[in-house]
Amino acid sequence: PRLYDTPKTKAVVKKVIDWYKTYRDILNSDIIHLKRPSGKDWDGFMHVNPKLKEKGLMTVFNPTGTDMVRNIELPLYYTGIKHKTIVKDMNGVTKIYKLTRDYKIHIPVTIPANSYYWMVII
Repeated sequence: PRLYDTPKTKAVVKKVIDWYKTYRDILNSDIIHLKRPSGKDWDGFMHVNPKLKEKGLMTVFNPTGTDMVRNIELPLYYTGIKHKTIVKDMNGVTKIYKLTRDYKIHIPVTIPANSYYWMVII
């Protein structure tokens, strides 16, 4: 019995473990639920820690069989960010957002069918 039985499985396990090691500190930080899971629409959560370089890490999930395009409101109060932030998505695309007066940003997100999408808030 091995953890992985083929080179393809080994590559997937290595990729996930490397991702976890990269973001270990923020992933082990406090969590905010963004939306209650219903199985009919997206759901997600955000890890936050104002003491780290990565102040937040948002992950959203799409349990349906069709792609979703949503405008997601992220509450950044507990990240310690006050005016503007840099958001880097899982594809490496970086964008600067200005926070609203109540410490929120609105992010347009495309979540693939039966999959997930994540972003790092710096």
